[in-house]
Amino acid sequence: MYIDPLMSSMTGFRSNTTAESATTAADAASFQQTLQAAKDKLATAQQAASSTDSVDKTALTKQEQQLKQACKGFEAMFLTLMYREMRATVPKDPLFGESNAQKIFKDMRDTQLMQNVADAGGLGLADMLYKQLAPSVLKQAQSSAHGAAASKAATTTHTTPVEEK
Repeated sequence: MYIDPLMSSMTGFRSNTTAESATTAADAASFQQTLQAAKDKLATAQQAASSTDSVDKTALTKQEQQLKQACKGFEAMFLTLMYREMRATVPKDPLFGESNAQKIFKDMRDTQLMQNVADAGGLGLADMLYKQLAPSVLKQAQSSAHGAAASKAATTTHTTPVEEK
């Protein structure tokens, strides 16, 4: 069952829709102007923040990458030393012996093998080191970046002293 609205059944009665529509249009235009001004302010603030944040984030990501690389290098060095000590427990070949070139080759091969193991994840030592060191290293990097920005701002606003007579 459908019930007609009161206004639709009265064809002869016409409300003052022009005044209402003019008020609504003025309110909508005012709202659109306020909204556009707010969007412009937000875009300006975001651009200013992104320009300084992108420099900081680039520095942080560079610091993070350097820290991850150092942790992987440490793990590779640790694994190489461990593998070298494990190889020292293996008895030497008494029949043919081992030349100096073979020793150098085995050492280089072991070093590269352990570097590949560390790059592939290794024992997880690099990950544990990174988790342990990251907060302090990144905090130090942020404080030095903010200190550099503050000193740069101080030097740009520095005025030259006036000579006294």
